[in-house]
Amino acid sequence: MKKTIKNYCLNATESKLTELYEIAQRYAKVKNEVFMRYGSVDGLRYLSYPREIRDEWVKTGYGDKFGLQARQWKMAFDEAFANITSKWANVANDVRISLSRNKSFTNNEKHYAYYLLKSPSLLYKTITFKTFKLPSQFAELDIDILKVHKYLKSRLRKHFGEKPHQHKTNSFAIDSDMYDLYKDAKGRLWIGITGLEPRKRIHLLLRSTVEPKKGSSLKVVLKAKRIEIHHTIDVEVKETNNSNVVAIDKGFTEVVTSSSNKRYGLGFNEILKEESNRLSEKNKRRNKLRALVKKYEEKGNFAKAEAIKVSNLGKRKDNHQGLTNKDKLKTFINTAIGEFIQREAPSVVIQEDLTFSNWSKKLSKKVKRYFSSWLKGYIKERLEYLSKLNGVKLETVNAAYTSQVCHICGRFGKRTGDRFYCAEHGEMDADYNASLNILARYFDTEINLYTSYKQVKAILQERLRLSNQDSRHFLVKESQTESELTQCI
Repeated sequence: MKKTIKNYCLNATESKLTELYEIAQRYAKVKNEVFMRYGSVDGLRYLSYPREIRDEWVKTGYGDKFGLQARQWKMAFDEAFANITSKWANVANDVRISLSRNKSFTNNEKHYAYYLLKSPSLLYKTITFKTFKLPSQFAELDIDILKVHKYLKSRLRKHFGEKPHQHKTNSFAIDSDMYDLYKDAKGRLWIGITGLEPRKRIHLLLRSTVEPKKGSSLKVVLKAKRIEIHHTIDVEVKETNNSNVVAIDKGFTEVVTSSSNKRYGLGFNEILKEESNRLSEKNKRRNKLRALVKKYEEKGNFAKAEAIKVSNLGKRKDNHQGLTNKDKLKTFINTAIGEFIQREAPSVVIQEDLTFSNWSKKLSKKVKRYFSSWLKGYIKERLEYLSKLNGVKLETVNAAYTSQVCHICGRFGKRTGDRFYCAEHGEMDADYNASLNILARYFDTEINLYTSYKQVKAILQERLRLSNQDSRHFLVKESQTESELTQCI
């Protein structure tokens, strides 16, 4: 598997930073041009011909308008087309899953739809209702072609959504012809990157002396005043002979709590609160300064307003501090997950699906602010990566009501912060209770990942009803037995 290695530059002068940022911005413009022209449903017909389109840009001189050297805009062009291709692959996969669950289509119709999803040119003709010759293997089969075509058109448009767009303008890729590596007399490693001017490179001193693999492509990432050079290496995946199945609950007080009642990354909430409160206070101060700027501008004192903007409302120092704090948070998360995998030695890790799109109206503004810095996406990403690296299988289960049901009796209770309250079994640790419910959900044959939360609730309520019924039956039977014994005596 691949692992990204980051190398940092030590001599990032203002002129070098300015030129690199300019390259990154122009690089993003090339990508957005490609997205605008070929990133829609209509662009499906061009998906198989990126090289021909790129050659046409060279022939007509269209690529020169971006102000980049030829290899630079070609890299951006190829990366954008790769993004579009990847998006269509994901969309096609979503449609396949949707189609596989649809019982209104026959197996032959599904087979025909799967065939079309593999061919961009046929797929384009399908969703635009253009005529084409039916493949020979489907000619003799009983297929409602119009029904399949209509379904594909509606589903593809639904799953594709909006055109892709490159919002960030702080990175660009370079291939082996766009940089050279060399060492100076002191043994330090330098990199020379193709700049905006022909035959003139931007020379940067690297912190590490470990060279990337010869001929590999690199990525230049700009973060405030920091320059990072990213490259990938192949790492060997470890094998595990364990048969230990462990469930985890991602928390706010700690990074994860396992079904063995162990917590990793304690104090996570304190780090989140510290950074969130810092941002809140900083934004309050900056808002006062913005109001002051507006006041001076209204009075016509533009020199004073501009002085405040330059001296007090700059972003580079603020961005650098934010990146430093976020790196600290990421290191904390990585350490916690690594410790969990090392100590628990699982063969399978079960997590809940925590995807959601809206905030609860019951949450206060302050709590929402804390959760916005929770980095759930990063926790998920690192959990996936470290699990794969250590040969651990990561499984995701339906999260519905795992935090609201008692793991002992199945009754619905109430979670308040880190505590869970059950009417039958009292108070317990909420994260531990949730982790045990997640573990049980993995072996649940009735509830799968795609079962709706309404169905999940109905299933849980029915189980609780049957459980109470069995309990009452047992008590009645036990009472009758005691009565019979008394009569015999």
